[in-house]
Formats: sequence, structure tokens, C-alpha cells
Amino acid sequence: MAQTRLKMLPISLLSLLGLMVLGTTASEEPPSTSPTAEVELICHTTDPAECYPKIFQPTHEFQIVHPDQDLPLGLHVRLDINTGQKEAKINIPDEEVDPSLVGLPVDSSIVTVDTPDSEPEPAQRPRKLPKNAPKYDPDGKIKEPPKSNPHAGNDAAAFFESLTYLKKGLDIDSALESLSDVSHDIYYGLKIAEDYDTIANLFCLANNPALFTTSPSPETLSRARVAALTLSSVTQNNPKALSEIETHWPKLLASSCSDEPLSTLIWRLIPSSGQPDPAVSKARISSISGLLKSSKIRSHFLSNNGMEQILQIMNLQDQNNGDFEPAARKAAILVLDNFLDGDMGASLGEWPIGTQQTDVVCDGRHKEGKEPVERCWDWHARLWVKGNKKNKEHWSHELLKKVTEQRRVNNKGGKKKNAAQGGKEEL
Repeated sequence: MAQTRLKMLPISLLSLLGLMVLGTTASEEPPSTSPTAEVELICHTTDPAECYPKIFQPTHEFQIVHPDQDLPLGLHVRLDINTGQKEAKINIPDEEVDPSLVGLPVDSSIVTVDTPDSEPEPAQRPRKLPKNAPKYDPDGKIKEPPKSNPHAGNDAAAFFESLTYLKKGLDIDSALESLSDVSHDIYYGLKIAEDYDTIANLFCLANNPALFTTSPSPETLSRARVAALTLSSVTQNNPKALSEIETHWPKLLASSCSDEPLSTLIWRLIPSSGQPDPAVSKARISSISGLLKSSKIRSHFLSNNGMEQILQIMNLQDQNNGDFEPAARKAAILVLDNFLDGDMGASLGEWPIGTQQTDVVCDGRHKEGKEPVERCWDWHARLWVKGNKKNKEHWSHELLKKVTEQRRVNNKGGKKKNAAQGGKEEL
């Protein structure tokens, strides 16, 4: 095709061109008006009959507008959404609307025309998936870290070697440190979670029965802390890894650690005598918080006095024991993020529920040195606020506020449910 050319032709030549077009295309009517001055033309071929004005020359009838034509302002323009063909004519404000166009959307003087037998636009059609297409995965595919780094191969080899060592109980401390270093990575975190033996060993190290004796060894404490932090990193912002742990969950609960069922250890935070290690407690609470993002695991936690154990850890900082303040703060974040703060992804409505003991009962238990119970949660929360009334930034203020608000909502919903079922409201 010849290169496009712009020409200035006199009106006499335009008239001749009009006659030539008329002679070759009898179905097209000549424009009702003609230009009165020289017009700049666009010619894509050497045939003069195929030239047209650079500036669109409107008439009282709709004419096709070429893509490279300039449109004067104030015209009546319409667009066929199926073909993309644009047409324009002189705009008459009081002109009656074509009955066939009544009810069609109009935007900026463009009328979109759709014929009854036309098909919808491709974007509006349901997308057809190919046969045997993989199931949609909202988390996307987790790829192995790029090997552009010359040390990447060595890192991968060391990682899988550490998995083997941990499963066989060889060089446990070095294996734990190695896994902990990469557990925050989505790929390596998933690989840890996929391996049941590795996960089972991490759970047993983090919840070692020796932690609940009067004097656990430094080795036990160190391994428990690193294993708990590794589990926390594996589940942090890694839904696929958490899903893998959820798959292992029934088998994990049926397993044992040093002849004691893991199901009795996993939420236990306080030994029968003495106090737990503050650093280990903080790490274990962090790992529990990550696990609670699973509805299945969260249900087991709530039905096995998990919140009472959390309350008891938080109560330790109330006993003028500053060492437990970091663990108590971590526990408060666990409660907020998983049960009270919807903005942080909490599952609202599951806790707190039910009634609380009277202040007299809770105060009496506290003075007698008895362990806190879940039915005294609110009383203890008020006690923490009272002890930190000068520090408005202390976590206890936000926690009490959220607990009070959510208990009101949850209990109100429970009363409505009981009333609808014809039951008695809990007092």
C-alpha cells in the first residue's frame, strides 16, 4: 500500500471526485452540503477516489468517520460497539430520537448500538477453561528460590541435609538453627510443613514434657525456643504451609512425645509447680498464634482450655514479675489478632462467649493464689488496666476494650439464638 499523503485540492477537483464516486457506488448518496474552500485530504492509495478530508465534513445524515480523521466539536456521534465503526452528523438539539435507540446507554453524545442478534462482547462471555485445567489456587504457585546466587545450590543442599538430620535425631541443635534461618521463606517453610516427620519433631521439641518439670535443662529450653520460633515462621503469612500442618493435625494429636500424648502438651503453658521460662513461653505463644489461623486448629484450642492457659501466662506479669511482660504482651496480641480485631483477620464470634464469674468470686480466687480460670477473664483484664492506668499505651487498655465490645456482641447473638430456638438464656 502506498504511503499516506496529505494534499490540498481545489473544490473543482473535489466535485469531479464526487462524480467519480457516484458513478462507481450508486448506493451512496452525495452529501447534502459541499465544502466551500480548499480541503486537506488523506490518501492511502494512488486512487484519488479513495481520498477523504482530513477534517470530517458533517452533513445531516450519518457518515462513516475514518480512524485518522479529525472530528469538529458539537457533532452527533454514534458508535457500533460490535464493529467499532464510528459515524457522525450535524447535531440537531431538538431532533427526535430514533425509536430504535430509546433506552440504550448514551455517554458523551455517543450512542452505543447493539443489534438483537449480536453476541455479547468477549469480555462479557463466561471464560471457558481448557479441559483438565488445574484448580484455581488463590495463593499461587510457590517457586523455588532462584539459583542465580552461586551459593543457592549450597543453601538448598544444607537445608535438605538439616531435614534429614532432624528426623534422625543427629546434630539436632545445628539442624534446628539451619531450619530456623530459612523457615520464614515461603518455599522452605512449605517444604518443612510438607514433611510430617519434621513437623512432628518440631512440635515435640517445642512442647517437650520436660518443660513442665521443676528444672528443665538449658538444652531443653534452647531447643524448645528455637523449635517454637521455627513453627511460628513456617505458619507466618504462608497459608499453604499452614494447610499442610492442618492435614497432619489428626496424626499429630494421636502422636506422643516422650510417652506423653502431644494433645495434652500442645496448649499447656504452665507447669504444675514453679514457673515456665519467659523466653520459651514467648516463643511458644508466637507459634500458637500462627497455628490459630486454621479454623480446625483454633476449634481444638478453644475446646481444650487454650484461652485459660493464655490467661495464666498473662497473669504472671500481674505478679510484679517483669520478666513475663514480653510474653504477656505477645499473648495479648494473640488474643487480639485471632479473636477480637477484625482488621487483623480475627475470626469474630468464637470468643469470648458465655457468662463470667462475679467480681467477688474472681477476687477471692486471686487473693487465695489460685490459678485464673476463663470465667474470670474480664476481671483480670480490668485488673491489668488498673495496674497500668498511667500508661495509656499499655496493651491492657486495648485488650479490655475489645474484650468488652466483643463479649457484648457475642452474648447478644447467643441470647437471640436461644430465644429463637425456644431455649433459656444463659444467666
